[in-house]
Amino acid sequence: MALPLDDGMLWRRAETEARQIAPEESEWFLRVLCAGFGLEIGSARRYFYDDPYFGVNQRWGLWLQERGSQTLVSVLTAIPLTMWIGARPVAVYGIAGVATLPEYRRRGFAGELLRQALRGLHHEGAPLAVLQAFNHEFYRKLGWETVGAIAHARLTPKQLPRYRGALLRRAGVLDRPAVMRLCEHHCQRHTGSLVRDERRWEYLFWNLPNLWVCEVEGEVEGYLFYDFIDSGWTLRVREMVWRTERARRAILGWLADNEESVQQVEFQMPLESLAMLGLMGWSAPPVEPNQPFYAVQVFPNFMARPVHGLTLLQALLGDAPVPAGFQPFNLRVRDTILRENSATMGVGAAVGLIRVGAEQPDAPTVSLAPTTLAMLAFGTLSVPELCARRILNAPESIIETLDALFPERRPCLAPIDFF
Repeated sequence: MALPLDDGMLWRRAETEARQIAPEESEWFLRVLCAGFGLEIGSARRYFYDDPYFGVNQRWGLWLQERGSQTLVSVLTAIPLTMWIGARPVAVYGIAGVATLPEYRRRGFAGELLRQALRGLHHEGAPLAVLQAFNHEFYRKLGWETVGAIAHARLTPKQLPRYRGALLRRAGVLDRPAVMRLCEHHCQRHTGSLVRDERRWEYLFWNLPNLWVCEVEGEVEGYLFYDFIDSGWTLRVREMVWRTERARRAILGWLADNEESVQQVEFQMPLESLAMLGLMGWSAPPVEPNQPFYAVQVFPNFMARPVHGLTLLQALLGDAPVPAGFQPFNLRVRDTILRENSATMGVGAAVGLIRVGAEQPDAPTVSLAPTTLAMLAFGTLSVPELCARRILNAPESIIETLDALFPERRPCLAPIDFF
């Protein structure tokens, strides 16, 4: 039986337990997940257990002790991933599937579960937790911050150029090595993109069956991952990669030929990548000078939260070359949610390399919240811009050093990397 809905804090006086679920509790976890997202459990079960990440994911649950029994009321999944930040691969946990039984919502259970899961990840030494938020304000209160932006462009198939020439075909299992090699050599690696290890590729091939390739004389010159949204009326490009102009035109021409199947084609990617598609222009001469060729909207993208400040700074800066004009400094993290993460870390230099460790005596100290550290780590804005917007308060003497170590990077989590 549920606690009275008119007393949202009553559960704090009851016994709760947050922990990773045991393998034999997986079915209970699945039931809460399906109830929270309105999924049919029979259909969801196969995807749940067949997920290539199933064996390595951390599945967390919050149990409520009420009237002599325990009820699993909230769940989440922490997915071990590796994300590029600049030229460095950084271990992160992707937080996904945060769900609460409908009759137990709005009583703080999901927030409490997130706090406890963060403590577990901190104890493990995890540098970062990232997520795709349904409500940015909810997660901001727990120490996450929006660090990325993504451009969306929707066009009707008629608006796309109708190239003729090389054709696309559906990819088979034997095409996978060629697709992986093409990605390795021609994918744009940017801050926020995930490292494609063997498990990540296995997940992509399993989760995204719509893969088409442009093959010319036995060589794969380009590929397209896509799925459907809006009840199937919008084709969403998850990833489009090409190594020749012939392949780029073939993919766009194939998308243009889908006007009888879909109403719109959606591209989601960094703004600079969108410009490289070569969509500017027209398939028919324009008539109205005030009518755009197409519209681009820039949306908030993923959120990030430092979980262990010391391991994060070591992953980002450890053994990096000392920049010109370097000044030692300290970063003091003030984390009111994850108090274990509150610490002062020194950034100094030895034999020409950056060293991260104990507090640097007599060095200036920058105090910041985890939300600001997230923006600093990912390079959401330049350091001078963070200071100008009063997000960061740093002494003038170290702004140049901070800007060299934490440059602006324009992070983006593209659809191919959604988790």
